[in-house]
Amino acid sequence: MTAKRFNILIRIFTGAAVCASFVTATLPARAQGGCIGVCKGEVVGIALGIAGGGAALGIGIFYAVHHGHSLSGCAVSGPNGLELENHGDEQTYALIGEVANIKPGNRIRVSGKKEKKEAGAPQQFLVEKLSKDFGACKAQPATP
Repeated sequence: MTAKRFNILIRIFTGAAVCASFVTATLPARAQGGCIGVCKGEVVGIALGIAGGGAALGIGIFYAVHHGHSLSGCAVSGPNGLELENHGDEQTYALIGEVANIKPGNRIRVSGKKEKKEAGAPQQFLVEKLSKDFGACKAQPATP
């Protein structure tokens, strides 16, 4: 699991915990009047709190699952065409698909999906869209 997905999941669970604390908060007892036991307004409030928490959790899970299909890093010319060294998992991917607008030497973010890896073949990423071109990559120090 990448650090980005882990942070998203932490935010989701934190939001769910906050929603749960609102739902389980108790109101002070009434000295006179009002209703005995649980009032209709309290039931509606609790139901709305549970529904809101469930919706937030569902949206968060959907976002974490369906919006994590992007890579960012420096595009370089490799032996088989364009390659990208992903900053997230530090893996190198051969870029296939919509790569016409990608310039070698630029730091980019692309959206798409990872292709299934065959034995002995390099990992491939099917580019559906160039999401962002950040310009030239920072110079990396030479290794001795």
